[in-house]
Parts: sequence; structure tokens; C-alpha cells
Amino acid sequence: MSGRALPIALCAALASGCATTRFEPRLVARGELVLRYDRGFAMSAGGREVAHGPTWAGLAEHVRCEPTARELAAAAAAKGRAGLATSILGASLGVLAIGGLYGLAVDDAHGRWALLGGGLGAAVTGLAFAIASQALRNGANGRAVDAMNHYNDAVGSLGATCDDLTYPPPAGPAPPGAVPPAPPAPSAP
Repeated sequence: MSGRALPIALCAALASGCATTRFEPRLVARGELVLRYDRGFAMSAGGREVAHGPTWAGLAEHVRCEPTARELAAAAAAKGRAGLATSILGASLGVLAIGGLYGLAVDDAHGRWALLGGGLGAAVTGLAFAIASQALRNGANGRAVDAMNHYNDAVGSLGATCDDLTYPPPAGPAPPGAVPPAPPAPSAP
């Protein structure tokens, strides 16, 4: 990496955690899932939050009537939980690695190298867990978005929900060239 590329990559990585979506859709079908990002992904439907990352708890239940969406949501939840667990393990090992710095202050030659080596080993293992955690979280988010898209295509964007699978009639202007329905015939007295 060049001398300029590293600071730019670091700034981009730090700034990516500060993103927020501000767009509020004006027209959303009754059962349609909407995705937002405000320091983390969250899905809502009907004005209430259904699930949020990283664990996506509740999404599989919400999309249960669409089989592909349900499977993807369950996979998102499993990957999200695994990502959270590896993140905690990685952070714990990172804290333990700080103990390895104590090895520099120890006067005993054998103890110094043992503590320093143990700290470096914990740091490397913690970094591996952190990388695995990020990969698992990315996989969870991708599956959750796929679940949302499958559900919206089959159920949500058509105005239904898994709790109420009645599809309302289409609303809005008639497409160009469409013939309007004939008015009802007058009833006889």
C-alpha cells in the first residue's frame, strides 16, 4: 500500500460506521418490509421495528409464510449470533493480549518472554476472531436483505402480511390505455 492509501483506507473504514439513512419512503404497502441504517441495520413494517442486526431476531417469524424468506431469515439469525459470539471472543482475547505488555516490565528473562509471547498469541487469535466476526455479520446482513426481498416480492409489497394473507385490490391511477370498469346497472324498484 502506498503512503497515501493507508490513511485514506483508515478514514474510509472509520467513516463507514457513521452512515445513516434519512430517506423515508412515502408509499409503502401494508405488509412491506423497509430497511434502514442508523448505526446498524433495522427492518420495519407497518411503522414498527420487526428485526435488527446483527442477530435479526424476529425476522424469521415475520416472514414465516414465504418459505425461502423464512430459511434465509433463519440463516441470517444463526450467522448473526455466531458473529456476535466471535466478536465477544475476539475482544476478550484483545484485552488479554494487553497482559502481554506486562512481559516487557518483568525482570525475569524467562517470564518476560513467556508473557510477551502469550500476549502476542492472544492478540493474533483475537484478530482472527474479529475478522471471522465481520465476515459472519456481513453474511447475516446479506441473508436478511435477501429474506426481505423474497418476502416483499411474494407477500409484503402486495399489501398482505403473514398474519393476514388477504391481498387488497390495487389502488391508484389506472395504467395508460386501461378501460375503466362499467358502472353498476341501476337496480329495479
